[in-house]
Amino acid sequence: MEFNKLTLDCMDSIRPFFASNECRICDCTIGVTFVWRDYHRTEYAIEGGVLYLKVAYPATFFAPPRGAAASRESYDRITRYCEQNDLKMKMCFVSEPVLEIILDMFPGAKATTDRVDSDYLYLSDDIKNLAGRKYAGQRNHINHFLRDYPSWCFEKVTADNIADLRNFLIKHARENVKDSDTYNEGNRKNIEVLDNFGLYGQFGGILRVNGEIIGASLGETLGDTLFIHTEKALTKYQGAYPMLMNQFAKCYAGENIVYINREEDDGDEGLRTSKTSYHPVALLHKYFVEI
Repeated sequence: MEFNKLTLDCMDSIRPFFASNECRICDCTIGVTFVWRDYHRTEYAIEGGVLYLKVAYPATFFAPPRGAAASRESYDRITRYCEQNDLKMKMCFVSEPVLEIILDMFPGAKATTDRVDSDYLYLSDDIKNLAGRKYAGQRNHINHFLRDYPSWCFEKVTADNIADLRNFLIKHARENVKDSDTYNEGNRKNIEVLDNFGLYGQFGGILRVNGEIIGASLGETLGDTLFIHTEKALTKYQGAYPMLMNQFAKCYAGENIVYINREEDDGDEGLRTSKTSYHPVALLHKYFVEI
């Protein structure tokens, strides 16, 4: 196999391999794969109708092969590549269903997972309706927002407002600095997504008060799942985050969308508390496997 650097020029040729995502983890979406390609130093190869992704993590890892023809032969091809290049065969971004397949093929494999990498998966109806006692806190925040900011509005990202959103995200990043490489890389790539909005195929929502952008989300849908890749809001507006998420879900989680994936908490206690408070139906664990 010959691996090449993953760049935006590759997106259209790579896209067909992301037409389905039965495991529902965010790493199996084209959006996450490309947004984090530079951070992970991702390379790709296509052979026999199968997509292979290799990352530096900082050691070399391989994502599970993608494509209709992915099989034991695909994994054997990775094995041969590792032997030829004096590499240990290590897999990353492995979902639980794929883990079972790998362990069946390679009984001696060792799998580990880290809670900080797990995706939060919710029922879309729960996020749209916020019904019942368990969501009383979120409804209270939204009601507070509605009382304080009657001039609010939510709008889809279009050619008419994308420049305003770009300015908002740049300003938000400057005013909310964190000592985190992943946080900073995510902020940089948000701008790339907006600058290549059609190519990425994502969609977005903007929350305004008195005409000013106070929050925004970006995401994509795949199968029965809405993936929320980015959520940014000004916390000085009480209830902005619950309002943003609720409106984004109502706008983009149509009748065919059963689940909403809000991705990881990155070990941030504030994010963990917030995401847990919305009562996920599952934490989608991801495994690193050494074969």
